[in-house]
Amino acid sequence: MHKPFTPARHALARAALSFFALPLAAAAQGTPPVSTVVVTGNPLGRDTLAQPTSVLAGEGLVLRRGGTLGETLDGLPGVASTSFGPQSSRPVIRGLDGDRVRLLDNGGASVDASNLSFDHAVALDPLVAERIEILRGPAALLYGGNATGGVVNIIDNRIPRVAAEGLSGRAELRLGGAAREKAGAALLEGGAGGLSWHADVAGRNSDDLRTPRFLVPLEEGGSQRTRRVANSAGQSRSGALGASWADADGFVGASVDRHENDYGVTVEPDVGIRMERDRVALAGERRRLAGPLTQLEFQASHTRYKHEEVEGSGEVGTTFRSTGDELRLQARHAPLGPLTGVLGLQAERLEFSALGEEAFVPDTRTRSVALFAMEEVQAGPATLTAGLRYERVRVSSEGDRPDAEEPRFGEAGGRRFSPRSALLGASLP
Repeated sequence: MHKPFTPARHALARAALSFFALPLAAAAQGTPPVSTVVVTGNPLGRDTLAQPTSVLAGEGLVLRRGGTLGETLDGLPGVASTSFGPQSSRPVIRGLDGDRVRLLDNGGASVDASNLSFDHAVALDPLVAERIEILRGPAALLYGGNATGGVVNIIDNRIPRVAAEGLSGRAELRLGGAAREKAGAALLEGGAGGLSWHADVAGRNSDDLRTPRFLVPLEEGGSQRTRRVANSAGQSRSGALGASWADADGFVGASVDRHENDYGVTVEPDVGIRMERDRVALAGERRRLAGPLTQLEFQASHTRYKHEEVEGSGEVGTTFRSTGDELRLQARHAPLGPLTGVLGLQAERLEFSALGEEAFVPDTRTRSVALFAMEEVQAGPATLTAGLRYERVRVSSEGDRPDAEEPRFGEAGGRRFSPRSALLGASLP
């Protein structure tokens, strides 16, 4: 519904920039110009990948930052937004959305219900993002078979990967816009002797969206003119704590965060959604190892997600719950002649339940294990990439509940799948 560079968004961005990167150290440090942008989604640690990529960071991210992830990315090459009201907006990559676009939280799975319905918001807050990467094309090899459209990776440094010295921080304040948005975020980081910590808080409050006058049909017949999109207001809050130990050859750390979002559903003026997500993450990396494996990485997370659809009377109509666990291991091997590459293992477990009037799917349990490998070789000016991914997936349905008044889903059951993916790519400077 909003284009990236309307006058209102220019004013909003100027207000944000005036508060961006307020140093808390005794003296500000100059930042040297950056000649290359390394895409962390490339496990080989290079600034190129045999697929199109886009990176938002620094001032570019501040100028584009919106109230939702979809609005923030809308208008980038090949990227659009579902735009189901100003509160729930998911990225669309090359015309693909829903489960065909994988959303990642610092490289790990983001557990929410945004892929089930367009009125479900993404449980990732762009206010605290330090960097957003969009990978298109054959990203499915590294992150799963449902990434056929692409991958969006939100990076927030809640687990510091580089040792910090002293105290630093930044703050951002955003005011204005067609929804009278009032939003802010603050971050503090510090450390000494290799031990680093991170803390951040963010909040956003917006009113009903104001537009040029339009006609709204009434239930009793007829219509009326209005300048507001009813039930489009929202409030969100988030916070996180993280710590790590790091040296020149790697790091290991943990973080815990919480995100809450209360917002209205524009197609149902008397229905609101009350959403919350809690996540605990562990991550580590070791570089410059001797032997056949020169670099090892691991990442694990546990996420609990819930959202309630609240009727105008205050009663909860439907409750969605998800509990997700993920483990990802990745190793970079020593060069084999001209070949460099990575091997990896990814395991996920997801338990989903829906209870209430709009419970359109049964309670399900999904288990998946995947092995993947990717190799690169330099052939003159071109970089050639090849890879394989093999998965084993089991989906189990609980069927109808014993106390169900009207059977919908039948008996409990399960199915197994073995998806296979292959990658061939080439890039030229």
